[in-house]
Order: sequence, then structure tokens, then C-alpha cells
Amino acid sequence: RWTPKILDVLKEHHVKATFFVLGSQVENYPWLVQRIISEGHEIGNHTYTHPNISEISDQQIRLELNATQRLLESITGRSTVLFRPPYNADSNPSRLREILPLKQVQDDLGYFIVLENIDPEDWARPGTDVMLERIKEQRELGNIVLLHDAGGNRSQTVEALPKIIEYLEARGDRIVPLSELLHIPRDDLMPLVSAGQQPYVRMVTGIGFAIWHRVEQTLWAFMIAATGLVVLRGLLVAALAARHQRRNDGVVPVSGFIPPISVVIAAYNEAKVIQSTIHSVLDTSYQGEIELVVVDDGSTDTTARIVEQLAAEEPRLRLQKQPNGGKSVALRTAMAMAKNEIIVFLDADTRFERGTIDALVAPLADPAVGAVSGHAKVGNLRTFIARCQGLEYTCGFNLDRRAYAVWNCITVAPGAVSALRRSALEEAGGFSLDTLAEDTDLTLCLHRANYRVAYAPEAVAWTEAPETLRSLAKQRFRWAFGTLQCLWKHSDLVFNPEFKALGWFALPSVWFCQIVLVAITPAIDLLLIFSILAGDAATMALFFVAFLAMDMLLAVIACAMEGEPIAKAWRIVPMRLIYRPLLSWVVWLAIIKAFKGAWVTWGKLERTASVVVKAP
Repeated sequence: RWTPKILDVLKEHHVKATFFVLGSQVENYPWLVQRIISEGHEIGNHTYTHPNISEISDQQIRLELNATQRLLESITGRSTVLFRPPYNADSNPSRLREILPLKQVQDDLGYFIVLENIDPEDWARPGTDVMLERIKEQRELGNIVLLHDAGGNRSQTVEALPKIIEYLEARGDRIVPLSELLHIPRDDLMPLVSAGQQPYVRMVTGIGFAIWHRVEQTLWAFMIAATGLVVLRGLLVAALAARHQRRNDGVVPVSGFIPPISVVIAAYNEAKVIQSTIHSVLDTSYQGEIELVVVDDGSTDTTARIVEQLAAEEPRLRLQKQPNGGKSVALRTAMAMAKNEIIVFLDADTRFERGTIDALVAPLADPAVGAVSGHAKVGNLRTFIARCQGLEYTCGFNLDRRAYAVWNCITVAPGAVSALRRSALEEAGGFSLDTLAEDTDLTLCLHRANYRVAYAPEAVAWTEAPETLRSLAKQRFRWAFGTLQCLWKHSDLVFNPEFKALGWFALPSVWFCQIVLVAITPAIDLLLIFSILAGDAATMALFFVAFLAMDMLLAVIACAMEGEPIAKAWRIVPMRLIYRPLLSWVVWLAIIKAFKGAWVTWGKLERTASVVVKAP
């Protein structure tokens, strides 16, 4: 903004100056550097990112100057031997650590160090009259005047410059470029790159910096857009979730709707937990007829034997054993065995509260409802990783479902706690065998069949979450791969006007928040590191603060809605620091697997039987 105006003033008064440039700015404004050269001014090196050279390593000093030098060569066809150090080493080097880098720059890198001796401190914007007065006061101290054309609003400098020039010329001073002051030819201070090297330098260096510039600009644009979208989505989710709570919490279920139900469980090596899960289902306040179907999917432990023993004493319980075929196959078998229209699903490691089935079944009194999502909570809060997931279930999954239920765009009725209408399930095609996220796939198929998917926050189920990073990564890889499969399979729903909020809000949110944003995290981290090195960490910090602030807001709102202590919301900060690299890794692993066409199996997490059901 200001450099062209400075150049205009200099051109009007036929005065030449020396511009000490930052490589990062040269990268952003190459055309301006070319104008400086073409109008006869000189250029010096002011480092690439404006660090305090007394506080960085010798290697970084060399990198700072070399990067700027190569960039100048690629843009102008000239290098420079002029260097002006940033910060205190410029005007008043007084300590050894400030002087030693200057010795390195001069002796090892061959630069001619230029320091000013007349400094009106225009960077502080003291006013044009004050700036001119300081020039007059310091006139006898030397013959190099320092002014700034960047780093903030330089309107005062632009206004003062012609007055300064007119004052000096009125005194009879002659304003000359550094080359004339030093009696060194301009081409020695700014040597031309040899004709043989120019094509190579311009092609290789120019292309490299151009690519980096495009990548950097793209990442900044992405960060701005991503921050805006995340904030807007967060505010919308919070508003919709609050609306759902006002409408539904405490509402008495439809009286008289107590149909016979079938509860189905697909089990594979669940000996540690299957007994307590079965007991939690049968110990229910639900007054209707219940049958419980357990399909043992080729377990190699004592799961089948435990269920057989329980079935011998409980007529409502039936067991079906089959060779291992995966969760979807097991659920298909269970569906074939189930006798009733209303079917309740839960995972083998999940325990229902006594009123869970009542709450799950109630919304199905409306024939337009094809499925109901329950409210999953983490029941094994023994480790920090598990407690983080407890917060994630509260402020992520369950808050989202509250919001999505208002607009009928819930993307998954989870297998851990849900109820479906058999006729709706059959109309949607049943459980598919071509994705690992069979519950997400089925939910989207129900939307295609024009069924509503409801959410019952009172239908609480306590599930077992991974307790270590290794087991969490294994689970999240399967989720990420299954989500990718479902998003690809149902890609025609995205931005499809027929599906309204599902196509324009829910599914794009999954694509952006769970895949794109997570996948690009490593590049954003690199941008953060570069911003810190470039002294621009404050700008990048604004985006991270915005992300964390929105996460914290949603966590506080979710905890308040669930009646949980607000203090739990603080975990969102370390959780993000742990989750971001881990989720990025599993998403990239899933993407790579998908591109390879590799098949991923159901997978099995080691159970700990540590779920504790809290009193409602």
C-alpha cells in the first residue's frame, strides 16, 4: 500500500533510495521489487522473516539471508551485498550476542552491513512535523537517513518525505544512492546474475518460491474460510440443540404405545461383558413383550457358552451361532431371527439404563419415524483418554444429534443404542455388506426412503471406550474408513435439494469437519511453525483461539444440557492437542487404504469390562 506512494514521491523529486527488503514481502509483491529496480533504486537484504538475529542460530541466519538472496535473483536477475539487520543490532548493537551475528554476516557471508545514523523514528508515527524536526536535530550525526515503508500505517512517512527532501536540498545537501556515497559501482553492490545462470536461477528458484507462495496463500485462505465455517456451524448447532432441548426434554412419551420388541446383539469375543449387557436389557421398566437375540459371530472365547447358560434360565433370550462373517452379516442373521416389527440394537459392550428401551421406542409411535438414535455415554472413565472420549460423546455426538434432529438430518443412528422399524429397514435395503459403518449406511438409506430419524436423549446407554491411544487409533481408523465409504456411496445426497438439511448441512459438515479439516491438519501445523519463525505467530494464533473458543463454547453448552459439571469442558483443550495428530493420521491412513482399494475388516477392540452405569 505505502511503497508505491513512497516511490511516487521519490520519482517526483528525482531522488534515489535503498530499499532493504524482507524475503517474505518480496514473495508477496514481486512486481513492486521489479519497479524499485527499474526506477533506479537499490535493494538490500533485511532477512526473510525479520527475526532478531541475536536470538537465532548461525544456520538460521544463513537460511534467512540465502532465501531472500535467491528470491531476489529469481525476480530481478540481480543479487545484493547490502545488509541491514533487524531490531537492536541495527541502530545500537551493544552486546556481544548482537555483534557476533554481524561478524558472521560480514565475514562468512560477504555482506556489506549498512546502519543508519539519522533516525526520526517514523515507525512510531509521531507526526510529520516531529519527524522533520528530528531530522534537523540529527543532521550533524551522519549521512544515512532511515525511513519505513512497511510494518503498519505509513501515511505520515509519505507526507513527511517530500518535506524532508526539500529541507535537505534547501540546505545544499545532495541526496545520493548508497553506491555513490560509498564510491562503489551499483553493479558491484547489486551484481547481475551471470547470463549462463539466469535461466536456471529464474526457473528453479522462481518456480520453487512460486509454488511455496501458492501453497502458503492457499493455506491462509483455507484457514480463514475454515474458521468462519466452523464458527458458523458451531453457533447453528448450539442454537438447534437448545431448541431441541426446549421442545423435547421432559416430554412424556405417547401413552399406550408399548409394542412387542426384539433386541438384537451381534457379539464377537465378548466374554468379559456379554453377561452384564444381557442383564441390563432384561432388567428394564419396559412393559411390553421383549425377545433378546444374540448372534455369536464365530467367537473364539467363551461368549457363546455364557449366553447359552443364561438362555437356559431366561426364555426371552435366544442364541444363534455362526462362522465369523463380520458385524453386518451378524446383524442380518439377527434380523432374520427377530419376530417383531420394532427392533432395538445395542453393542455387546453397552449397558442400558432401566428406562432406555421406553425412551427409544416412544418416538416410533409416529409412523413417519423409521429410526431412533439413543444417547450413548462413556462408562469406563478410568483413563484420561477415556475421559476425553466421554466429553467427545457429550459435546460432539450427542449435541450434534440434538441439533440434527430438529432438521431431520441425523447421519447415524448408532449401533450402540438405537431402535428401528423393521418395515422401514427392509424398505431401505437392510444392512449393507459394502461398508464398515453399517449404521451410518443404513441411516442414510432410511433418509432416501423418506423416513424421519429421531433422537431420544433419555435413552441412555453406557458404552466402553478405548482406554489407550493405540486402541483409540484402531477404533477411529475403522470409523474413518467406514465414514469415507458411506460418504462416497451416498455422494449424490450432498447438495441435493431433495434432501434439504441432510444434503446441504449434515453431510457437508461430515465431509468438511471429519475428513477435509482433519486431513489438512499437518499442513496447518507446518504453516503455524513457519508463522512462528516469520514472527507472525499472533495472526495464526487468532485462528487457533477461534477454533478452541468454539470448541469450548460447545463443550460448555453440551455439559449444561446433559446436567454434567461445566468444569469438564476444560478437557476440550488437551483433547484437541492429542486428538488432532491422531485423527489426522487415521484419516490419511483411511484415505490411502481407500485409494489402494484395500479391504478393511470389522476389527476387534480388547474389552476391559470396566463400564459403570450411573444412576439416572
